[in-house]
Amino acid sequence: MRLIELNEYNDSYMQLAKPVYDSKRRVLLGIGTKIHPKYLAKLKQLGIKYLFIEDITSKGISLEDMMEMPTWLDILAIVENAFKAVAANQLIPLLDIRKSVKKLIEEVIKRNAVMLIPTTAVESSLTPFAHAVNVTIIALQTGKKLGYNNSQLNDLGIGCMLHDIGKATTIKQEDHPENGFNILRAYREISLMSAHIAYQHHETLDGQGFPRQLSGDQVLEFAQICSIANDFDNFVSAGLLPHVALEKIMSLSEKKYEYHIVLAFSKGIISYPPGTNVQLKIGSGIVTRIDSNPHRPIVRIHRLNKEIDLGEQPTLLIESILKEEDLKNIGQ
Repeated sequence: MRLIELNEYNDSYMQLAKPVYDSKRRVLLGIGTKIHPKYLAKLKQLGIKYLFIEDITSKGISLEDMMEMPTWLDILAIVENAFKAVAANQLIPLLDIRKSVKKLIEEVIKRNAVMLIPTTAVESSLTPFAHAVNVTIIALQTGKKLGYNNSQLNDLGIGCMLHDIGKATTIKQEDHPENGFNILRAYREISLMSAHIAYQHHETLDGQGFPRQLSGDQVLEFAQICSIANDFDNFVSAGLLPHVALEKIMSLSEKKYEYHIVLAFSKGIISYPPGTNVQLKIGSGIVTRIDSNPHRPIVRIHRLNKEIDLGEQPTLLIESILKEEDLKNIGQ
């Protein structure tokens, strides 16, 4: 199994490895389906940009570091309900939010690093809620690497899952952090720390953020974690490859977020997810799995029909990421 861009799909040798869902989380196309070109056009109209596929190249590859899509979609639906409740001036379903955060903590604890389901693997109407779930996953993974206890992870998770809740009451980007803070602090069941995550997740160490232009120690560590997670998911959703997005995050160290937080974040993110086509000096290959180092994967070299652990080959580097068209041109 591997993840591809929608425009890379070829029905002559690919079939779906995971279902495609609509905005109501109903199955549009099931596992094993070969997608007709007219349905590809429809998926594009819906804003779906990624597919999980199975082909001979990805045979034997599993995405163990990614949570199951039905679970991810269930949590996405709870976030969506929270936004709808706030927009309708109703109560946030806090019990469901707490249960969702608990589930995500469990998912993160059992993995050394995380591979995200792209927010653009679902209809565009669901993207804001998918983003909230992904931000929470990344933040919890970072918190785990920082040694946070369960209580801290819980506060971090709730604040991150609802970091954009202010957008339910305003279309002004600069207003949503304060709106979100005021919404969350009205609930005595939500810690003030969680509420401040919503308030501060656009603040930066150098004082160039908003809404209050906080700087240095004024920006809480929890909020910085949310900020990194928010930025990373936005970068990837905009089309940056994970390793490029990671490099961009690291370039902002001590400008936007503290170095020790960036370091913890980098230890929990997979640079080259399984299924990624790569070019090495010794030939083209495909990432088959991640072992101990999330940035040095195991790669199957096509011409050698052999797997090489880059963690044990420090001088062997990934030179570039290959698209489907690149593989055809070089004949693998």
